[in-house]
Amino acid sequence: MKKALIICTALALGLALALPAAAEKRISIGTAGTAGALYPMGVAMAETVNRHVPGFKASAEASSASLENIRNLAQGNVDWAISQNEVAFLAYNGQGKYKGRAVSSLQSLFGTLLSWAQIFTSADSPINSVKDFKGKRIGVGAPGSGGERAAQKILSYYGLTYKDIKPEFMSNAEMVAALKDGTLDAFIITHPLKSAALLDLTTSYKVKMVPVADAGFYKKYPFFNKVDVPAGTYRNVDKPVPTPTSRVVMYTSTKAGLSADEVYALLKGLWANTGEWTGTHPAVKKYTTLKDAVKGLQVPLHPGAVKFYKEKGLDVPAKLIK
Repeated sequence: MKKALIICTALALGLALALPAAAEKRISIGTAGTAGALYPMGVAMAETVNRHVPGFKASAEASSASLENIRNLAQGNVDWAISQNEVAFLAYNGQGKYKGRAVSSLQSLFGTLLSWAQIFTSADSPINSVKDFKGKRIGVGAPGSGGERAAQKILSYYGLTYKDIKPEFMSNAEMVAALKDGTLDAFIITHPLKSAALLDLTTSYKVKMVPVADAGFYKKYPFFNKVDVPAGTYRNVDKPVPTPTSRVVMYTSTKAGLSADEVYALLKGLWANTGEWTGTHPAVKKYTTLKDAVKGLQVPLHPGAVKFYKEKGLDVPAKLIK
């Protein structure tokens, strides 16, 4: 009897060792360039998921932001990713660059910080308006990025195309360095206020900002809002500067294959531990809050997100439920 028990116990242990451990579901998070606020936010989000959401292993990766992230979501190369609100709106609805090839697989998760389309030139530059860009060397962002698309819209409103300027397609860090060394006359950058790159620029180099104040611009592109960069945000910027802003939103895709229960669990883990990932940058902390999670979103939410936010008492607009 004892021998049989030993044999049974040994067989049970052998079977347990032979069975594979419960597999972790891996999710990748597309962010933006490493010089901004969004990459460290994504890294911290992944770490929060790994600490607090059993069954998941998350990782964050740098990217050239909105357009690359939308493409990767559409192709199933990443599971979550950020995009500027206006880029995702056009992609989901098959408008603009996405005409005839709508990315209908997109699903919203939550809004994060505000993205500010800021324009910098040297303090002694003759450039005072976007109209003055003609013939100048202008940094427009990484090719294919949401920042570059915003730059195109700003140029277009003022009657300019890339043929009218000398466009330089650079990362944010490269544009900062190029303005300081005189190889750029100005640049348009889509970044949070006081991002690391912009603080590096404005604390070591005397700049001025170029406004986008015309009401007509915001009428033509209603997914932008005019918000003043407050006076004193940067050294030598002593007056408020009107500039376009849009929400940066975290998205997933039906290609990720995440169930309603899985997205619910991921959001629950993140929002219960916001201090671990929103503290990566002041702009993230200021604008990324549960109460504003669905504010300004244009693409329907994932069903798991709808369930989570309704349980939290948020008013989820009908247009975000599909």
